[in-house]
Amino acid sequence: MKWKKNFGKELKYERLSWGMSRGKLERLSHVDRETIADIENGINTNPDFFEVLNICDVLDTSIYFYLEDGEVND
Repeated sequence: MKWKKNFGKELKYERLSWGMSRGKLERLSHVDRETIADIENGINTNPDFFEVLNICDVLDTSIYFYLEDGEVND
């Protein structure tokens, strides 16, 4: 599985479009706030699939949008 380049910025944009803080996203997705920040800032370029899935579920977006070529497998 390969994430799109700069997908963290896209996740941040989506979160902000909902008017949601990282703290609220943390509570709703059960993903640590620091992990969310690392993903959004491009520090963590290979995050756990299930953590991103939880984030996408809260943001009502598809995880396939953030995968390179929309594929789950390499």
